[in-house]
Amino acid sequence: MPEKLKPELNKNLDESVRAISQLSSVSDVASYFEIPEGQLLYILYKLPDNKKYRFFEIKKRRGGHRLIKAPIGGTAILLKKLKPALHQLYKTKSCVHGFVNGKSIVSNAKQHKKKRYVLNVDLANFYDNINFGRIRGLFMSKPFNMAPNAATLMAQLCTHDNSLPQGSPVSPVLSNFIASNLDKRLTLLAKKYGLQYSRYADDITFSTSKKDFPKSFGYYEGNNPITGNMVIGKLLEDQILASGFVINYDKVRLQYHGVRQEVTGLTVNEFPNVERSFVRKIRAMIHAWKKFGLIEAEKTYISCYAKPTLDISSDNLNGAYYKSVVYGRLAFLKMVRDEEDEVYMKLCLKVAEIDSNAPRKILETKEMFNKFDIFISHASEDKDDVALPIYEACKKIGVNAFLDVKYIRWGDSLTEKINHALGQSKFVLAILSENSVGKTWPSKEINAALAREIEGKQKILPLIVGSPDLSSVSLLVDKLHFPWEKDASKVAHRIKELTYEKYQISNCK
Repeated sequence: MPEKLKPELNKNLDESVRAISQLSSVSDVASYFEIPEGQLLYILYKLPDNKKYRFFEIKKRRGGHRLIKAPIGGTAILLKKLKPALHQLYKTKSCVHGFVNGKSIVSNAKQHKKKRYVLNVDLANFYDNINFGRIRGLFMSKPFNMAPNAATLMAQLCTHDNSLPQGSPVSPVLSNFIASNLDKRLTLLAKKYGLQYSRYADDITFSTSKKDFPKSFGYYEGNNPITGNMVIGKLLEDQILASGFVINYDKVRLQYHGVRQEVTGLTVNEFPNVERSFVRKIRAMIHAWKKFGLIEAEKTYISCYAKPTLDISSDNLNGAYYKSVVYGRLAFLKMVRDEEDEVYMKLCLKVAEIDSNAPRKILETKEMFNKFDIFISHASEDKDDVALPIYEACKKIGVNAFLDVKYIRWGDSLTEKINHALGQSKFVLAILSENSVGKTWPSKEINAALAREIEGKQKILPLIVGSPDLSSVSLLVDKLHFPWEKDASKVAHRIKELTYEKYQISNCK
């Protein structure tokens, strides 16, 4: 009976990185993975394919199917153990946006926004062209420096049928290693011709705002993008082929600014954006959920769009899959357009109305979308004695108040949350005390509110606590002050009166 594998290495990441460059023999590799030699060799050479991988197909966005090989069992555990060291050793290049921390299809698209020309080049069979020999050679070179025997074992683990399997946790980072030579060549070439270059996996993009796009990269026959065939430039073609990759000539596109320009699925004419159909799909899914109920909406969706492996007649159908699709699409929209985007916020509001168990971020967005009656600006020293009692008093009588400690959680962006709440508030209660006057955060909030008041968007209500020196807030000196008499209820009721007055006026306009 083979020994049960531990899912993680006992050694830490630094130890793992150091050890990987000292691998020479079967014994070394087995020691690295912290398993017996016999078990390592059994997994690599004796285990049948159906015990190593789960095979299935998924639909491609633009038609066709993609074969996924998802590692299972011992193979999956070994690859999971190897992945952290690979990522640690890969030195991210500025042009690479796929499968690296802090980058995404959005960061990739931003490189090419508002450009006159955008050239898209797709690498055909990207993972298939990265074979056993290339991976073995990679492990024998810097930064791995493995001996041939160890490199052979590692390449055997990381490849299947002489190629990188799509679905393996290490294939993305290994593909970035292998494509490093390509990135170096194309970065230098782009710089020479004044172009911007980026790569996201197998998607290559060049862009420029120069008057003419260099024909050595690509052009339309007869310079006519409507009737002429797209031709990739010989210079660019040679560089890609010399790097060991193949071009998908059917997916080479030169896009002009006057038409919709797309980079890794996002429109980039003005700023990275999703297609309108993507938003319409989310809206339709939420509508179906509300009209027909979660289970019926899920059944219909699965029968029309989902993978054939999903059983719509099963008794355990509970709407979880449908929810995951809706919230996954919303998360993608948020990543592309930002969480303060009006379209995103309205969709969150719609789904929050029908799902009381929506993710926390969705429910927070619902709270933030509704305008606050009052924004409470305060110094931290005045929180417990002044700000918090006023917030609680407002809450009791139905006044929607914003207080930072009630809405901002650990890890949230202070600036982002506060600026958004300021923009959504009808009034700003400025608690002016010896603690707050001249302090950085309260001053920033008050200055922002003053700017909005000048534009007629907001009104500041000064609340004086004690006898602070107001010389540093001269623009507030001539305003009618409300003294703090340690009666939070009185302040809350006065705020409610003002809110009601403003509501009446706005409805009469």
